[in-house]
Amino acid sequence: RQTRSSDQAILLTVTTHDAGALASSLTNFMAPIQVRIVALFIFLSTVSPTNAVPMCAPDAEATVGAKANIGASSHPENTVTNKKWVLHQRPKGSFCPNSDVQLETETICHSSLKNDEILVQTSVLSCDAFIRTMLDEEAHHGVVPIRGTLPAIGFGKVIAAGPDAKKKIGTTVAGMMGAQTHARVKANEAFPMLTFPFMSRTASLGLMGMSSGLTAYAGVFYVCRKPRKGETVVVTGAAGAVGSVAAQLCKTTGARVIGVAGGEKKGAYLVDSLNLDGAIDYKSDKSLEEQIGELCPDGIDFIYDNVGGKTLDALLSRINPGARIVICGAISQYSGRLNKGLVEGPSNYLKLAEQNAQMCGFTVMQYMMRLPFMLCGMFYLYLRGKVHLTEHFETGIESFPHALHKLFTGGHIGKMLVDLKNDT
Repeated sequence: RQTRSSDQAILLTVTTHDAGALASSLTNFMAPIQVRIVALFIFLSTVSPTNAVPMCAPDAEATVGAKANIGASSHPENTVTNKKWVLHQRPKGSFCPNSDVQLETETICHSSLKNDEILVQTSVLSCDAFIRTMLDEEAHHGVVPIRGTLPAIGFGKVIAAGPDAKKKIGTTVAGMMGAQTHARVKANEAFPMLTFPFMSRTASLGLMGMSSGLTAYAGVFYVCRKPRKGETVVVTGAAGAVGSVAAQLCKTTGARVIGVAGGEKKGAYLVDSLNLDGAIDYKSDKSLEEQIGELCPDGIDFIYDNVGGKTLDALLSRINPGARIVICGAISQYSGRLNKGLVEGPSNYLKLAEQNAQMCGFTVMQYMMRLPFMLCGMFYLYLRGKVHLTEHFETGIESFPHALHKLFTGGHIGKMLVDLKNDT
């Protein structure tokens, strides 16, 4: 297990032709020279041995692809052993890595792939809070069936492909791989990796990933009026993947930013590593209300909430006129409360009316039309040293459920990733 701060690459479905169109449109419609540079990077990054389109006639290209696929998938003796985590029982309250899931082993034969399927040797998996919400029978974003493989976003290398898959052996792809060492997925559900200069590949799951960095970007800049210079901002879950990026983005606006996290170690991380203006420790002997009063004596103008529950309620009592509250998540309510009618809502919600404030919820998928702007904006801030994302690595597929458990117990800082290189 190790913790390292990098920040890193970018995952995007794009061909060389698409990248050229994207670069052209960005150049035409976005004036700053920094954006033009980023657009050029997008184009240049796709022209690589992995992503380049062969310069040959369509018929010849199809023939080459067919030969490659047939050679990889038509021999029954080509098999791999897949280790995967499956749901054993619905969690009763908090997720238990020792009883709610089981590690199973299966053999996958290359020749068993359907025409449009590929077999991916997984390299890195992302641990995200949404996985826990999908384990409940009443889940809103899709339900994992009993004996079903746990969902997980990740990337890996194509090692076999069906004749109609249109994916080359050796290509690195990303998508919903599941918590397993080898993923058998439809080719159109696996996307090519696009790497930015000066970033490592794991940024596609972190700083430049949809579920982490870009979620933070959308929440800070698009959902409500963004923070202004001199305003007071509070970010909950500020030591996590989304919260730590959101807090740094708020700092770029000139606002005064306070982070909420649990424990002295995380508090020091917020102040010393993220350069926030203060840290609220919800595990402290001091009450939340007392700490908020000390660090936000002039009230709160902007809240980026990832936690919900009592923390959000305490913050609402201190909002200023015209305050904006962005609801990104409520990790304190995911363990047995969500979809059960047991979510602890804010009793101080009438402060919204009293202070003419607004509370808005969102998902990053609602802002997909702004994806090019989010990518360029984040990359520009990264190059300027204004934002980074610490990564916490667990090693081996066996560690996946324990890594997921740590998301809810505060056992990590930054982005939780599982490195499978020793399994494959």
